[in-house]
Amino acid sequence: MKIVQAHSKFFIIGNADEQNSIAGLIHEDDIVVRFNTPNPNCTLMADWVFIANGYTQIRHLNIDHQFFKPDTQIFFRYTTKDICLGRYQNIPLHKRIKYIWRFPKWIKHSHLDQYQINTIPTDTYQHCANTLGFRQPSTGLLAIDYICQHYPEKQIYIHNFTSEGWTGHNWDDEKKLIYKWITEGKITAI
Repeated sequence: MKIVQAHSKFFIIGNADEQNSIAGLIHEDDIVVRFNTPNPNCTLMADWVFIANGYTQIRHLNIDHQFFKPDTQIFFRYTTKDICLGRYQNIPLHKRIKYIWRFPKWIKHSHLDQYQINTIPTDTYQHCANTLGFRQPSTGLLAIDYICQHYPEKQIYIHNFTSEGWTGHNWDDEKKLIYKWITEGKITAI
């Protein structure tokens, strides 16, 4: 497990095609953050990976470990309890019950059980959703907000982000929010 050092910087890598390599900007103590299925166009290895683990996502998301380091940390969006209580999504009861056994099976099948697994705290998730206007944030936006909330004194860089992805996200508002954070100096786009 990689420890965040006093001089560590965060590099959050989106899943757009790589336009220019930033590998030369990253030092040994920096934290490279990727999410879901990293775009192979960018070959940076992940220290942290944020994964959408909702009911639908675990049925369709294939995890590619080629960009995971042996000590990569995994950050899931939801706990099993979040899904079972329907905390963030309106999921039919029978699907919530299936999730109780399907999710651990998916973790094992995806070979994620070899990594340290964390879950985004409820208050962090709700902060991000509320900031977005009570909408479900994308995994990338959630990763940015998590790091901004937990490491506000660190330099946070984003790279290869677009306003596209899974349907159901409010991409226009996410784009505006990211631009606001860049303007406020919370994050830097490179």
